[in-house]
Amino acid sequence: MSYFTLIASLPPLPPHFDVTRPPITRLQLDERLKMLTEEDTETIAQLNEFLAWDHQPLEQSDTEVINRFHKLKHEVHHPIIWRIVENRLNMRTIISALRRRRAGDGPPQGVGELVDPIRRNFKEPYFRLENRFPWIETFARHWEAGEALEAERILFEVMWKLRHHMATRFTFSFEAVLLYLARWTIVDRWTSRDAEVGKTRFDQMIEETLGDYANITF
Repeated sequence: MSYFTLIASLPPLPPHFDVTRPPITRLQLDERLKMLTEEDTETIAQLNEFLAWDHQPLEQSDTEVINRFHKLKHEVHHPIIWRIVENRLNMRTIISALRRRRAGDGPPQGVGELVDPIRRNFKEPYFRLENRFPWIETFARHWEAGEALEAERILFEVMWKLRHHMATRFTFSFEAVLLYLARWTIVDRWTSRDAEVGKTRFDQMIEETLGDYANITF
């Protein structure tokens, strides 16, 4: 198929996720994606499945997150999707470590490449990861102050910048479609929330990361 036709039919995404509404509805987006081949549709379904799982307000234990990681590692073969998955799970591991340390617990089980560095540097303020992940310090400051909305905004900003940077490498290709959907999801998630429910949604996100360790008062 011609990806040019599909991508040309999609309205441009905003330069930043912090807008009042997405440029296209979910229903309209799904209609456009019907132009894809069966093989491409299956890959899109993998991305959608992860993005939906990442957003669900479920109390997932560390073990459940780890099992999900290994399942995805076995199933996901497209490098773009895997980079999105790995980035989010790294973020979860960092947040889990911050929260567990504040609670007086040990390092999280976690998954991925950051587990060992965090264990080695668990007593360091930012696990000696601040050069690689400069958002940790600002996130931790807002989180410690109970400023859930600003802390959540930082995480959205990190995801947005990564996916936007990845998208600059592609134009009329399937990868461009994947990254459009990944960025559209960020806009949709942000615009479907408001300040009054900000702390509730942030707490749900923490519960997704920590499971049984989430019930700790700020």
